[in-house]
Amino acid sequence: MTVDERVLAVVEDPTIRRHEIANRLTNVERRLLTYLARHQTLIACVGNIGAGKSSLVKLLAYSTGMNALFELPDEGFEDHVASNASLFPLLATAKQSAKRTLGRYYGAINEFIACQQREPAGSAPLLAAKKHLEQAALDIQHAYLDLRKMQLQAMPHLQASTCIDGSPLADRYAFCEVLHRDMDVPYLTAESLAVIDARLDAEFRPLVRPGLLVLLKSPVDYLVRNIRDRQRAEEASADAEIPEGLLRLVNALNPRYDDFVANLRASGWYRGPVLEIDVSRIDFVSNVRHLIAVYEGIEALLVPKEFRG
Repeated sequence: MTVDERVLAVVEDPTIRRHEIANRLTNVERRLLTYLARHQTLIACVGNIGAGKSSLVKLLAYSTGMNALFELPDEGFEDHVASNASLFPLLATAKQSAKRTLGRYYGAINEFIACQQREPAGSAPLLAAKKHLEQAALDIQHAYLDLRKMQLQAMPHLQASTCIDGSPLADRYAFCEVLHRDMDVPYLTAESLAVIDARLDAEFRPLVRPGLLVLLKSPVDYLVRNIRDRQRAEEASADAEIPEGLLRLVNALNPRYDDFVANLRASGWYRGPVLEIDVSRIDFVSNVRHLIAVYEGIEALLVPKEFRG
């Protein structure tokens, strides 16, 4: 199989009859559980804001016995590490720091956008707001790299396999690209981008790479509806609407995720298998047939045929 062929799009199997669902689901879960317990593997779930990364990680972990690591401290999405409870305080501290930094980052974006609307170009207040935004954009990247590094350092010491919500590769080749190139002005400066690249080269190249990348994709309107429905505090403004800065980010990220796999291949950071899920068509949260399709896609890319029997 060539590198380009190692990208599989999830498609529902319409031939599954109702009485076959339980066997089909539990059989693929059993096969994944057995394989992932014996072959320590990292599965990374990436995608735009609101695509359902944390939901998939939770379902996958509790169905197949994997550890689950999340990027934000959210009720119902706590880290699941069966064998090493000492990691919880360290990871929780890093996640809380990332969440606080994320709040300041969104605040800096909204402050800058408001300042743009009332201040002339080149004015002192606008320049100050832009400088504040540039620092916040760099700070949030550092905060997430700190968390990602801690998670990847821990993974080889965990029993069985691990699925993880997010990736430093998505931070760099989606979020950083958007912040540097796709906003009306660069939120992340060229100097800051160079700092991030230096950290990746120095700190992340020796760390474990994913054995499988799961890429969640969707039209923007579906993502916006999900963001609005889940009502996370850091994603809402004072009037409970989605802030303009977040909407701009979601819109800009979607084309970056369209090119994400090609950019990873070109960079040399990842040449492994990729499972693509269009979450506007594959509702793995509430449609069992769709969940089966996702699990069987993971199995097809990850588990050797001889192991499946």
